This record gives sequence, structure tokens and C-alpha cells, in this order.
Amino acid sequence: TPDSYLLVRCWDGVPPTPDELEVAASFAAERYKKKGGGILVHCAHGRGRSTTVMCACMVKAGLCETWEEAFEICRSKRKVVKLNSNMRSCLTRWQEMQRRKK
Repeated sequence: TPDSYLLVRCWDGVPPTPDELEVAASFAAERYKKKGGGILVHCAHGRGRSTTVMCACMVKAGLCETWEEAFEICRSKRKVVKLNSNMRSCLTRWQEMQRRKK
């Protein structure tokens, strides 16, 4: 159904903007809480862009306090995940936006 799929367009190695990350994280967290799990986040290679979004989703859903904590969990489950400096910067900016909202 249309309300169960969200496309965030971004090039390989380029993370979504903090605002796009917020849209994706909110979308996934809302569905996670409503359905009790079962969220799929993917990109072409499954290493960077999807991990960036998943880290934000985990924080937004209340599963982790920080994106760094979420990243460590992702890395413990999938060894090939990695975040380049742009992805880390985007997550840091997004996280700062979240803290200002509180």
C-alpha cells in the first residue's frame, strides 16, 4: 500500500539531507511502533545509505539514544556496514536537530 513504502532518492555514497533523514526516520518509527517491528530499509549495496537511515530510525523509534549506538548495533549484525564522513556528518546534524526539538 502507498502508506507502507517511502522512497528517498540519493546517489551512491551521498546520504539524504538531515530533513530527508527526519522524514524517513519518522515514517519508519511510526510504522515500527504501529506494527511492532518489521521495517525494511535498503539501498543498492546495503552498506552506507541504508545504514544511515537505519541509524536514524533506531534513534527515532527509541531503540537507541544516539546514532553512534545504533551504528554499533547495525555493525554487530552486518559486518559490511560503513558510514563515510558525509553520512556521519548528516547523522550528527540530524541528531542535533532532534535534541533542539526536545
